[in-house]
Amino acid sequence: MKHNITIIWGTSWFWKWLAKFLLINFQNNINLIITWRDIKKWEILAKELWCNFSNDNIKSVENADITIFSTPISIIKKTIEQVAPYLKKWSLVSDVCSIKKFPSNALKKYSPKWVLVLPTHPMFGPSTWTIAWQIFVLTPLKQEDKSDNRYIFLKSFLEKSWAKVIESNPVEHDKMMAVVQWLTHFDMFVLWETIKRLNIDVEKSLDFVSPIYKLILSSVWRYIYQHPKLHWDIQMYNDEVLNVHKVFMQTTNDFNKFVINKDEDSFINTILETNKYFWENAEKWQIYTDKVIYLISKQIELIEKNIWKKITLTNIYSKEIITWILDKYENENIFMKSWTNYDINKWEINTN
Repeated sequence: MKHNITIIWGTSWFWKWLAKFLLINFQNNINLIITWRDIKKWEILAKELWCNFSNDNIKSVENADITIFSTPISIIKKTIEQVAPYLKKWSLVSDVCSIKKFPSNALKKYSPKWVLVLPTHPMFGPSTWTIAWQIFVLTPLKQEDKSDNRYIFLKSFLEKSWAKVIESNPVEHDKMMAVVQWLTHFDMFVLWETIKRLNIDVEKSLDFVSPIYKLILSSVWRYIYQHPKLHWDIQMYNDEVLNVHKVFMQTTNDFNKFVINKDEDSFINTILETNKYFWENAEKWQIYTDKVIYLISKQIELIEKNIWKKITLTNIYSKEIITWILDKYENENIFMKSWTNYDINKWEINTN
């Protein structure tokens, strides 16, 4: 018997990744419905995703065995309030929101008592092509929910797919996200905006950079590329953020004063104290960055050893495969004897 799954969609594009993921892994076992107001685009998306669309949230959940709210943070509470009372008896309801406290409270408040509420947070964006090594946070509201067969199945499936499953609760989750998301994102936005205000030629700066600097810029761009409304909602709807903001600004001002006052001792001592705080994990982080740099170096070494030889390229996004004779490597581009060139960062190289 097929299970009915409904994705309640607002304007976030993560729903499309979620729909593809469900269809790839459970296509023969599910009937998938996505709610969306833009009827004109249904036919196009239906051909791409092989699922049904509806513009009626309530009718779409009345027979759903699983309902997933995939809306922007700013409207998820209102959407839950409108839809959750109509959930099917003994069904499962979840959300994929980046904040967990207030969506979880809304699901608990407005869902019928016989519905299993299982808030989740997939900590990756829609450009991710596999969940292997990606973090997936599960925040069951009650300890006994972990014994539910549906929870056990979900956790087991994610782990078998090599995802890193974190079991938490909404309060702990939001405290961690205030640092993991808000602080790191905020820092990156300020870094990128500072570069812009200094009118730095980013492309030219890459001629001077180390691999680590390039990794930092790549990480910044990965977040800047996402829609700013998502980041704004993360800043606005996590009530743990303001304290982190306060400490961040105090710390920035402290370092600014060290430089203005030419206070070398305070600058060095502060960093040394910070080193002590993080020392336990220092070796692991050093190894992680060393491995990234090593893999980049090995790829270039592999290219240089195979000039004028046949190589195979596999596109990491489309999985397209190209086999031809390598001509040269220049400015992160691979040039083939077929008069075509390819961005090295988009392709996996194989010489077998």
